[in-house]
Parts: sequence; structure tokens; C-alpha cells
Amino acid sequence: MTERDCPLCRERGKTWEGSDPVCAFTSGGLENRFSFINWSCATTNKLRNIAEKLGLTYRDDLGAGSFGALPFEGPNYQGYIVMTWYKNRGKTDNAILMCYDEPIRELTLDIAMEAIQYWENEWREKKHEQQ
Repeated sequence: MTERDCPLCRERGKTWEGSDPVCAFTSGGLENRFSFINWSCATTNKLRNIAEKLGLTYRDDLGAGSFGALPFEGPNYQGYIVMTWYKNRGKTDNAILMCYDEPIRELTLDIAMEAIQYWENEWREKKHEQQ
């Protein structure tokens, strides 16, 4: 892990045996922009987990691979983060932002963190309402 890694990668560190993590937002010379050169990035893993929790994933181990999407509405960005990966391993192959009224955008760390914050706030509010 390096100081340049995303906040979630720095916070988590390496908690397993085997290959070292490679942050998706600092590899490949693309500072704060998604790179397909990654392994077990805490931020992309969290995005994938949110998509799974929302039931917006599809897994095809013998063909196209896995697909996930998560909608969000933040103060600066809104739309769907769409991701692909193979099986349920550590690498996220592609990640983009899609909106109904704009061209496809590459995923940045700012967009990813805004989406994560959106869902954490949604679930916190829902939990609070149930109490």
C-alpha cells in the first residue's frame, strides 16, 4: 500500500495471505481515475458489494463474466456506476459512469466515493426510520 492509494485501501490495508492489493485509482498512471490494473481495491470491492446488496448483479462464469450496477444521486454526480469482473475475484475489469442525459464517463475516485456515501446515507436513514 502507498500514500497515493485511495482512502479505503489505506484504511483496510492488506488483511489476507497472497497477492498484494493494487488500488484501482492509483495504478496505471491514472491518478484518481479508474484503472483496469487493480487487485482487491477496497473502493471497487465496496462498489461491487453495494451492487450485490441491491440485487443489481449478474454472474456468467463461462461467458461474458460478471456485471454489476449501482444507481445513485449525489450532489455532484448521478447515474449508474456500471462494472464488470470475472467470477468473484479481486480484479474489477471495467468501471464507468452512465447517465441518461450525458455521454459515458470514466469512473473517478470522487464519483466512486460519492456513490458509496449516497448508499451509506440511504441505509443509515432507513435504519433510523425503523427504530
